Amino acid sequence: MLRVSTMHQFRTGEESLVARQRELLAVQQQIASGKRLASPADDPLAAADGAGIRSAVAQFDQFRRNQDHAHYLLNLGESALAGVIDGIHDVREKLVAAGNGALGDGERRMIAGELEGVLARLVGLANADDGAGGFLFGGARSSAAPFAHSGNQVTYLGDEIAQRVEVAQDRLLQVRFSGDALFNKMRPGNGSFTTAAAATNAGSGWIDAGAVTDPPALTGRPYTLSFSVAAGVTTFTVSRHEASGPPTTVASGTYSAPLALRFDGLQVNLNGAPADGDSFAIEPAGFRPLFESLAQAISALRQPVAGDAAAGARQRTALAGAQASLAGALDHLLLKRADLGTGLQELDAYGELNQDRKLEAQTRLSRVEDLDIAAAAAELSRRQLSFEAALKSYSMVSRLSLFDFL
Repeated sequence: MLRVSTMHQFRTGEESLVARQRELLAVQQQIASGKRLASPADDPLAAADGAGIRSAVAQFDQFRRNQDHAHYLLNLGESALAGVIDGIHDVREKLVAAGNGALGDGERRMIAGELEGVLARLVGLANADDGAGGFLFGGARSSAAPFAHSGNQVTYLGDEIAQRVEVAQDRLLQVRFSGDALFNKMRPGNGSFTTAAAATNAGSGWIDAGAVTDPPALTGRPYTLSFSVAAGVTTFTVSRHEASGPPTTVASGTYSAPLALRFDGLQVNLNGAPADGDSFAIEPAGFRPLFESLAQAISALRQPVAGDAAAGARQRTALAGAQASLAGALDHLLLKRADLGTGLQELDAYGELNQDRKLEAQTRLSRVEDLDIAAAAAELSRRQLSFEAALKSYSMVSRLSLFDFL
């Protein structure tokens, strides 16, 4: 025969009452917090899933901050490049004005002074800062001004390291640029070759910047265009300097102005009256900094040419080359500015994508952690009833005693 003691009944009733009270309290806490998971013990798998989702949301928040920073830097860079482009337009207009034959040496020196002011402005824009003690165009050396300006000489002090930030999963976007790539790596002249008059030229002949007529025929070799005058007849010879051995004559003939001369896929236009022994150099275009092309134009404008036909011809040749170099620089910077605009568009697209993904993650996290209020209210009612039943049962058991039957 099994005997159930009064103590066992009391203990069982108390344990049941405490358990129902704990269950009721848990539901009340869920409703108060709006969360289904008060601790990982409530649902370990869901808690682990929620931790992963919260990490993804935090990553999306970091991407958003990176995108904002990148947007800020790219806008600053685009604004600085726009200022440089405007400055180049100013220089080209002044060089066109300087080519007016009616101007005197003094007026050309005044234009040279104005160009020195533009040069200083361009260097200032190339040294644009980010508003936080750094510089936009110094590469990784962003703590010091990338360009040093002394007289008309400009020296690059930065490096060629591109700084990038992660703006989306596995997508790094360049936000700081090398001033060397932006302002120094430019092809002078027409972009393929340059023309220049010999310093010893005594005639009034001059040469333009030339153009490419047949790209596959270009040799990439330097040439010398020389003139000879005998018995009132001027002849020319174009010699190509080979990698080894003597020069090769590629064109020759009698000169009469104007002359459009074509050879090896290129064309140059000549005018004026060259003297015996005058020559022009035609060389492949290497890299020349924007500031150096401008400095050369300033130097040419400061040279006195009044009454000196040879000096005037040399100046005209130098200004033609400078105008061509600046046209190439303008094209180069317009492409770089377009790259910055593309980066800004990409940032906008990644910003929208980042927001969509963050919303998806937050929705998933809500499904994992957030409470179904309607279901929780029904559960609260059920557990309230269970608790009240346990409480009533215990109150009845607690009154059982033999003394009640005596």
